[in-house]
Amino acid sequence: MDSCIRQLRFNRSYSTNIQKSVRHVNEKQKIISITSIENLPNEIFYEIFEYLDGCHIYEAFLNLNNRFNELLNSSSLLFKIQVHSLYKESYMDIYKQLILINKNKIISLDLFLSIENTDEFLSLYSIDSLFTHLESLSLENVAATILTSILSNLTCLPRLFSLKIDTNWASSNLSKFYRLIFMLPKLKYVKYSDHDCAAGVSLPSATNKQLSSIEYFFIDHDCTIDQLCILTSYTPQVRHLKITNLSENDSINEMILPISLINLTYISIELCTITFDKFEMFIKHTECNLEVLRIITHIDDRDYLDDNRWEQLISEYLPKLKKFYVEYVQDIDPESGCSIDYEPSQRFTSLFWIKRKWVFELEMNSSYITYKISSYKKRWYDINSSIKLSKPTRLIIKNYDEFIKALNLTIRDILAVTQIYHLEISKENISSDSLLNLIYKFSAIDSLKISSLYIDEQNIRVVSNKNVITKVYLENINGIEEVYFLMKLCPRMKYLKVNLINEINYELYLKNILTKIKQNSNKYLRSLCLYNPTADNKMVEKLQRMIDQKKLLRQYTIKCEHNNIYLKWK
Repeated sequence: MDSCIRQLRFNRSYSTNIQKSVRHVNEKQKIISITSIENLPNEIFYEIFEYLDGCHIYEAFLNLNNRFNELLNSSSLLFKIQVHSLYKESYMDIYKQLILINKNKIISLDLFLSIENTDEFLSLYSIDSLFTHLESLSLENVAATILTSILSNLTCLPRLFSLKIDTNWASSNLSKFYRLIFMLPKLKYVKYSDHDCAAGVSLPSATNKQLSSIEYFFIDHDCTIDQLCILTSYTPQVRHLKITNLSENDSINEMILPISLINLTYISIELCTITFDKFEMFIKHTECNLEVLRIITHIDDRDYLDDNRWEQLISEYLPKLKKFYVEYVQDIDPESGCSIDYEPSQRFTSLFWIKRKWVFELEMNSSYITYKISSYKKRWYDINSSIKLSKPTRLIIKNYDEFIKALNLTIRDILAVTQIYHLEISKENISSDSLLNLIYKFSAIDSLKISSLYIDEQNIRVVSNKNVITKVYLENINGIEEVYFLMKLCPRMKYLKVNLINEINYELYLKNILTKIKQNSNKYLRSLCLYNPTADNKMVEKLQRMIDQKKLLRQYTIKCEHNNIYLKWK
């Protein structure tokens, strides 16, 4: 959303004029050897000034010499001003002088003051019709009466494209402020922030004479689904819509209003607590043409994880959707775990999802499980150009309850939703006992990634015979015994990756691994990756000589890419 502001703001006119000027700089000036800053052409200073606050420009260059005084007074120079309460009194005096003399040359004005200072500042320097070049205005800590007065005056500004308002005072209703905002004729971007949970909006639906030109709308306060419908009825041109907190209606009689938002291509909801039925109804009634959809929901409604309903909704109403991100957060409650074992379903794995490369992922810690549907990103085992997405579902365990009963109930909850094919454990020093339990429960996993491992004596035969793991990654290794353990635990392993720290004798490690493979007559493992931050071609040459001298392999290839040494053999 911030990038959208930059596209809309003052750069459009100011930078264009500067660029045109630079192209017409005298050719002789271009070849002059510049030995002093004062030899720089004016156009260069204008570009430098674009990155500076107006107060700093004034403080540094005012009354320096006649040339810079002419620069500061030139109509080509437009000021960006940020007023902060932390500034010294001397800075405030400069700001007052700058604003008083240059109202028609201010292109951006950001006020970040205490309520008392803001009221005093605005009472002395009202924002009026003299701000003919003002394109961006940001207000924080403005009292209700002052804000009403400011918004009423803004209708006379011919170039105000961007408006940000952040109010920290309690207000039971934001309607009067939104009514004034929607009256601003040139507005393209609006962000309204309010930290009072009780603040509401009670406007009537817009008529054809009340429509706004807003294209980027950021509702940074609590908003019910009906309030959202009312607010967007005023903004039929909206393209980007971002909402901090979207909740259910307070009233019993709920109604979704039919709204035409055909220009809407982007929706982001940071916290969504409405049911999937309500969200689905909103999409169907707005006629939007979304290309990006992002939702984080924390509500007990498993319909958000229904791949069939999503597929139908997207196919029928969102055919242009390119980027899709849904996050569903579920609190872990050991007392309410599933009492029976489910046959895990295959969610988000149909051709519809594979074609779009949208995959299902989970994250688990000791407090909650997060389910995600998002675009596929390259994973550690993607060493080939072709990536199979038929079984992409991955579980990342960041932390978990050590109590085995609680963990098993959580695993049942997960398997009641989906089957897991890729497991990553970022918890440090996971015990071999816990690892065996996880692999046994998630019996379908194909790849396993472990942060670090602590081995205690365990009988691994049952788990070893049952699991179908073919790819293993050990991020932090303490001893070669851990590699031997994983090779024994995962006898069908085809690919092994290990991170080696600088102090480790990598030649000896590779020799021991290859010797162990040969001793065990392992017919599956034919690919190794050794990561070392200092890996290079010289290291590859040393390993190649060692392999040849010890006659460890016959037909093999070895190479180094991005600090990874890849070894393959037949």
